Amino acid sequence: MSPTVAGTVLEVFEERMLGVWERGDFEVTDPLGMARLIHLLLKREGFATAASVLAQSGVRREWNRVLSQERSAFLASWLRSYLQVPVLDVLGGDFSVLRALVAAGLPADGVAGCERPDAYQVDWATQPFQVHRVKPGVVLPPGPFRSLLISTVLHHEPDPGRLLEAAARTGARRWVVVENCVDGANSEAFHLFVDQFFNRCLNNFDVPCVEQHRTVEQWREVLGGYGKVVHEETRTDVPGMPFPYTLLVVDR
Repeated sequence: MSPTVAGTVLEVFEERMLGVWERGDFEVTDPLGMARLIHLLLKREGFATAASVLAQSGVRREWNRVLSQERSAFLASWLRSYLQVPVLDVLGGDFSVLRALVAAGLPADGVAGCERPDAYQVDWATQPFQVHRVKPGVVLPPGPFRSLLISTVLHHEPDPGRLLEAAARTGARRWVVVENCVDGANSEAFHLFVDQFFNRCLNNFDVPCVEQHRTVEQWREVLGGYGKVVHEETRTDVPGMPFPYTLLVVDR
C-alpha cells in the first residue's frame, strides 16, 4: 500500500482505530490487541477474515451503533442551523442523519431523502419523511427544495460533477456539503482504504469506493463553479470516524 506521512496505510489505520476507541466512542476489550489483530488480518488475509472477527467480537455492532446514532446526532447538531427547509438529503444512505435532523427539530414534512435503490438496505416504507428512489442517470427529485444536504457523498461518485449537475437542476439555493478531505495526515490512499474498510469489511454496502477524494482547496474550487462558498469548518471529533470532516456551505 502507498506510504503516508506516519507510515503505511495499515499502520496509520491501526493508530486511528485505537484513537476512535480510546477517546470513548465505544469500549473495546483489549483495544491494543484488537487493533493489532485487525491490522495483521487485513494485511495477511484481507477483508473477509477481519470482518468475521469484527462481528464475533462485538466491535462491528458497537462501531455501527456509534456511526448510526452518535455520528448522526453529531452531524445533525452541527449542520442543522445551515439548512433551510424544505431540505433534500442527497444519496442519504440509510437516512440516519436525516432522522437525527428531524429529532433535532427539523419538521418531518419539511425534509425528504433520496438514494439509489440497491445501495443500502433501507426500509423505505417506515421512514418518517418522504423518500425517493434515485433513477438511473442521477435523476434527483425536483422539489421544490431550498437546501440540499450532500454529506460524505461526492467522494463515492465515479463522476462527482455529474451529481453536482443533477443537484443544480433541483433549483435549491443552498448546498450543505460534508467531505473527508485529503491533507498531510490523511492521504488519498488512506481515505480510499477506509472507504473500503467501512463498506466492504465492517459492512457490505453496494456503493463505489473510488479515487475521488480531494483537498479542502480542491473541493472549494469545484463547488465554487456552482455558487459561493460562504462558510467552511473542519471538525476532528466526529464520533466513530478516523479522520476529520469538513463542512462547506454553498449559496447559489
